[in-house]
Amino acid sequence: MPVGLTAPDDIWRRLGNRLRARGAGAPSGYADPQGALPLREAIADYVRRSRSVRCSADQVVITSGTQQGLHLASQVLLGAHDRAWVENPAYRGITALLESTGRRDAMVRVPVDADGIDVEAGIRVAPDARAAFVTPSHQYPLGMPMSMARRNALLGWARTHQAWVVEDDYDSELRYEGYPFPSLQGLDPDRVVYLGTFSKILFPSLRLGYVIAPDDLVPAFCGARVLMDRHAPTADQHVLAAFIAEGHLDRHIRRVRGVYAAQRALLIDTLGARLPRERAWVQPGDQGMHVVLWLAEGIDDLDVVARAAQAGVAVRAVSPMFAPGTERPGLVLGFGGFDRARMEAAAQRLADVVGDVAGADSSEESRRRTRPKVVRGQQT
Repeated sequence: MPVGLTAPDDIWRRLGNRLRARGAGAPSGYADPQGALPLREAIADYVRRSRSVRCSADQVVITSGTQQGLHLASQVLLGAHDRAWVENPAYRGITALLESTGRRDAMVRVPVDADGIDVEAGIRVAPDARAAFVTPSHQYPLGMPMSMARRNALLGWARTHQAWVVEDDYDSELRYEGYPFPSLQGLDPDRVVYLGTFSKILFPSLRLGYVIAPDDLVPAFCGARVLMDRHAPTADQHVLAAFIAEGHLDRHIRRVRGVYAAQRALLIDTLGARLPRERAWVQPGDQGMHVVLWLAEGIDDLDVVARAAQAGVAVRAVSPMFAPGTERPGLVLGFGGFDRARMEAAAQRLADVVGDVAGADSSEESRRRTRPKVVRGQQT
């Protein structure tokens, strides 16, 4: 949750009061399912400047966050017998979504390495897939950006096979070192459906995101949007439009980027001081609001999550994000909204939990090794 310097300042409240009382955000009837035009224009301008996205306001469809964007994309792009590439590991929001359709075989898990999704591996197992769901700016959960060579290979496959690429650009604003790669959409607007959200950079309860679709797909996305909840709250759309258009979002991003960079560095240093390297280590990365803490082989990350929750620390297990049979134990750790004292206290409790689980697992393994064996009715 955004607090202190990472929360939108008083300008958000004043804009809301003004627009809800007598402006465009005042109570009204049903609105355009595609979204309020001022917000679509503000988003189109923003992503052109910040992410090299090539689009007009007519291609923007307002959603209630990235998860709804993923749902819309799966409905619009995938037919009854189509398959889709999904990164391995991947955001559980997309894997659970595709699993919920009852067609688990539609999801083709494609491995991820230091350069992002392995396009050649995807082509070997499912060259005729209809779509690829990817997180190229900041792979979730591992954190690396997709290399330019892989981006070109992915788009080349999409063009050759008339497939779609769904680009989930969920936190590209929060890069702490160097310059981000441009969006995939900017490299090939005709084959890429681009998803964005304001929940990360502003606050989660603001259920506003967006899809930027090729022109030919916009009517289908709008039609699917109507069947879900017609449109996002109109008042919030107009407040956000003004917040962006008046330059407040750009200033907010510059401010929180510095805050989160410091919090990320503090978390990494704090964990390093409390956890021995042979037991746990942080995945390198320079973007986003989370880090991955890998656990030594044999440490049960699900057990760590359960025990950490009992100790008052909320973390997420990495192993369920992998395809069955390829799991690695690890934890996703968020660092937004914590001061130094709370972060150090939470890191210490987590380190204690990891140590307890590692000790329990080692004891169990030792008992298995020393347990008497029975051979032909006799113990040995």
